[in-house]
Order: sequence, then structure tokens, then C-alpha cells
Amino acid sequence: MYFHSRTFNDTVRWGRKFGESLQGGEVVLLVGPLGSGKTAFTKGIALGLGIEELVTSPSFSIMNVYEGKIKLYHFDFYRIDNPVEMEDLLRDYIYSRDMVSVIEWGERLKDRLCDFIMIRFEIQNDSRSIMIQRNGS
Repeated sequence: MYFHSRTFNDTVRWGRKFGESLQGGEVVLLVGPLGSGKTAFTKGIALGLGIEELVTSPSFSIMNVYEGKIKLYHFDFYRIDNPVEMEDLLRDYIYSRDMVSVIEWGERLKDRLCDFIMIRFEIQNDSRSIMIQRNGS
């Protein structure tokens, strides 16, 4: 799937639409440069999961948890380079049917996970392209 976003609100809207399709148990890897829309898309995912709480980047806390019809675990691994450390942090928070895990900067985990959805963000002039690819079952 491929989307084009011209504004912050477009990115949130596409994230919401994607979030509404989630059933629980998904691991979502967000890949793209700084400022490409990863956190804005996550805000939309939260809305799609029925979360009304303000979603912020977990850059310094590493993980934020939000309660909705399905729990959202939002990770940011920008400051972590070691995939083994990432796996240790994720161990209790992935593949459970009552939660969705969204991982910013998770591209280093793609070879270590068996089932995930990768969403790539690219900056193109004043807009963003968003590409969604499912891997695994």
C-alpha cells in the first residue's frame, strides 16, 4: 500500500485509517528520517485504536503506553544501537493479542522478527510518501 501526505493532518489521517484496521498482536516498524512523520502517523494509529490521550514521541523514555480498545506500546529506538538490547526491551510487549507495538527506528529489528508490518516514510519536497508492507503471516 502506498499513500501520499501533504500535511501533518494528512499523515495523522492515514495513521488513523491504518490503526482502525489493526486487531491486536501486530508489530509495526516505522522507518524514515527525522521529521518524516513517524510520530504523527503513530498519533493517527492511536486515534484508530480509540485512544484519546495525547501521543508524544518516546525519544527519551524509550516507551510510552496508551490505553484504548487495544493497548498501544509506542517505542523509539533512535538512541539504541544494539538489536539485542532492543529485543530485550520488547520481549514482553510484542505479539500479544491485547496490544499493538509501534517501533520508531525499528528497521534494525526486521531481520530478528518473524512477523511485522513495515511502514516507510520518505520526504519528497513538501510532502511525504508512506509505504506499508506486511512481512510474515
